[in-house]
Amino acid sequence: MTQIDDLDPIFLSYRHSDGDALAERAAWVLRTHGVPVWHDQTHLSPGRFQRRLQEALDSGLSGAVLLVTEDMALSSFVRELELPNLLRLEADSAFTFAIGNTITDSDGRLDYGAPDRLLPQEIATLSDFDQFAVYDHAGLARLASEMAVRRVRRAAVDDRLHLDIQTRVPALGTRKAPLAVRTRPPMHGTSVPPVEAWEDFAPFLCELPRIVQSADVQHLHITGGAHLSMAFALGAALPTTTGLTVTIADQDGTEWTGAETQTVSLVQSAIPLDGRPDGPVAVYLDLVPTSPNKGFRHYAKSHDYAHAVEIAVAKREPIPAEAAPALVTELRRRIGEIAGSRHVHLFMRVPFPLAVMLGRTCNTLRVTLYEWEKEAEPPTYLEMATVSAGRIGGPVVSWTDRSPAQATVGSP
Repeated sequence: MTQIDDLDPIFLSYRHSDGDALAERAAWVLRTHGVPVWHDQTHLSPGRFQRRLQEALDSGLSGAVLLVTEDMALSSFVRELELPNLLRLEADSAFTFAIGNTITDSDGRLDYGAPDRLLPQEIATLSDFDQFAVYDHAGLARLASEMAVRRVRRAAVDDRLHLDIQTRVPALGTRKAPLAVRTRPPMHGTSVPPVEAWEDFAPFLCELPRIVQSADVQHLHITGGAHLSMAFALGAALPTTTGLTVTIADQDGTEWTGAETQTVSLVQSAIPLDGRPDGPVAVYLDLVPTSPNKGFRHYAKSHDYAHAVEIAVAKREPIPAEAAPALVTELRRRIGEIAGSRHVHLFMRVPFPLAVMLGRTCNTLRVTLYEWEKEAEPPTYLEMATVSAGRIGGPVVSWTDRSPAQATVGSP
C-alpha cells in the first residue's frame, strides 16, 4: 500500500458539470485553513482531466474530500475510478476522507443517503463517513476546520506545531507544513488581499485555537510572510492570554522571540487635525529602514479622526530580532495611551513577525487595519478589517467590501 505522508495535499473529487464553482471555493477555504489541495483545475491543463487521479496519486496524497452534487450520478469516472481508489487508500488510518454534501431531503435537511444513492460502491458504505453540508460558506469552513484538525493531530513534532502562511503569492510550489495557510492572492492590478480572502480567513482564525489545541502542543512556530493586516489578525487569534508559546521566524529564518535583551529608540509625533473629538484615533507604525511613507499624513488629514499619531524608529536601520519583545511591549503601551477608550485605526510598515506579535498583545483593543494599495492611482490606504482579540466568534469582527459602492461590510 502507498505510504501516506501527513504533509501531502488532499484530493478533491467532484463532478465538473455542476461542481466546478463549489470545488474552487472549497479549495481556497481548505488552503486558508492550512490544508493544501490537489485540485485538477489548478494542477492540470484543459483536456487532461482523465489523468487527474493518477497524477495526484503519483505526487502523493494525505486525504480526500468527495463533493457530492446532483449531477454526481452521471459521473462514471468518479463512481468507477476515483472513488474506489480513494476508498482503498482510506483503509490506511493515516488517510483522511470526508464528504461535502450539497443534497437536501424534502424537509430541507442534509440527505445523508444521497452519496450512496448517487455513487453506490462495493467496498464501502458512504453514509459511514463524516458528511458536511457544504451549500454555504459556513459549511465549507466547518469541513475545512475538521480536515485541519485531523491533519495536525498527526503532524506535530516534539510539542511544536508549524504554521506557514503566505497571502501574497499563489498557492502552488510552497513548503510543506502541518498548517500551510494559503489565502487567495491579490487580484490582478492590486496589491492588497481581496475581500474573498478575508471571508475565508475569518472562520479559520476563529477555529485556529481549537486546531492548535487538537495537536496537543504548547508551542506554535510561524513562518512565511503575509499582508500586515492579516499578520496582525493572525496574532489576535492567539492572544498572549492563551498561554501558548508562539515564535515567528522572518524570511532569513531568524526567530523573533525570547528575552527582552535589546531596546529600540522610537520617535512619536502628532499630526494636527480638525476631526471630531469623539472620533477614532489613527496610529501609524513606521518601523522599517526605508524612507518614510508620507501617504499616512495625507490620508489622516482627509478623514474624520479625533487625532493621529506617527511612531517611527529613531534610526532608519533594521530592527534586531532580539529587540522585538521589548519593542512590542512599548508599542502596545503607547497605542493604549493614545487610544484610551477609543477605536484604533492602525496603519503599519513593520516586519512581518512584529505585526503578529503586536496582534497577540492587543487583546483589549478594537482595531481597524489598513493596507497600502500601491497599485492605485494615486496610491492610498484601504481599510481591510476590524479585529478584537478574545472575542467569541473569532478575532475578525468585520471586513470591508471594496466593491465600487464600498457600502457593505461582511462579517463571519
